[in-house]
Amino acid sequence: MTDAAAKDEGRARPAGAVPATLVTGFLGSGKTTLLNRLLKRPEMAASVVIVNEFGEIGIDHVLIETALEDAVLLKSGCICCTVRGDLVDTLASLAARRDAGTIPPFRRALIESTGLADPAPILQDLMAARALEGRFRLERVIATVDAANAERQLATQYESAKQVALADALVLTKTDLIPPAAAARVEALLAALNPRAPIHAAVMGAIEPRYLFAPDDAADRAERIARVAAAFPAHDHGAGRGEDGAAHAAHHGIETFALTRAAPVDWTALADWLGAIVSLRGADLLRVKGIVNVSGRAGPVAIDAVQHLFHPPRELARWPDADRRTRIVFITRNIPRRSLEESFFAALGAEA
Repeated sequence: MTDAAAKDEGRARPAGAVPATLVTGFLGSGKTTLLNRLLKRPEMAASVVIVNEFGEIGIDHVLIETALEDAVLLKSGCICCTVRGDLVDTLASLAARRDAGTIPPFRRALIESTGLADPAPILQDLMAARALEGRFRLERVIATVDAANAERQLATQYESAKQVALADALVLTKTDLIPPAAAARVEALLAALNPRAPIHAAVMGAIEPRYLFAPDDAADRAERIARVAAAFPAHDHGAGRGEDGAAHAAHHGIETFALTRAAPVDWTALADWLGAIVSLRGADLLRVKGIVNVSGRAGPVAIDAVQHLFHPPRELARWPDADRRTRIVFITRNIPRRSLEESFFAALGAEA
């Protein structure tokens, strides 16, 4: 190895740098569920979690159960458009606070991107940021794939295909909801898009961390990003125009908004309303996720849906903070906020 090559290698993998893993995947593919299961494993102790969400009210940082009380929710917007600088700044700040002793030490950083993120710009920023040299090194890219919706998403959603193509490891979720033959078709699609990435099935996020965080030679990562970028030409993100999350949503024909309610909710009325929305407009419900203050329940109930697939509600042991409002985030295609809002309060009753 030449002196120059040795110098570059040392810069790419500094001895004291914290390994950083990007967890990506399309809307509803199970990123938060995977992180929750991983963070309960002893080998994942002392991890810091950074969550980015596409929506006006954050939910994922509430649903991630981690002992480290410093999960960082980045501001609203697509991470590849408006919060790339914030991600680097956040990592640098966390390292400085760790060194100063104001937060506990951590051995690993887990970055959950929004489901609409193009991961290439995120990876390029993490690799090029001088503020992170010697502090973090990009170790792995993990992409979750929703087996129940993957065939359609990979064919129609640019971001979904690119997330798969750039991954070091693929986690195939919801295989328990489809026949084995359908799962095999999805695996074949994934292998064609990214033949180098191992594919691991995980039901409800259950997977051995060693399958995802195995040592990996990332020396060719920059070349792979360039190759994938050429195969998936970037869509116009409004470069140089300071495009925010709302503008990005409009550009893609996608709208994100949240419905909130301070008073406790009657569960039967809410379930009937959600069932009607899924039945009538399920194909255009890209994502529904929220926590609900249900009448007669001590803790919140988490709800989660992707298009026509509505997962069983989950009662959380406690409220994560002092906010007791019902908060339901919608990411939709061609569904006006006003129509959902009006039907929401018609079904549950107006606020006092």
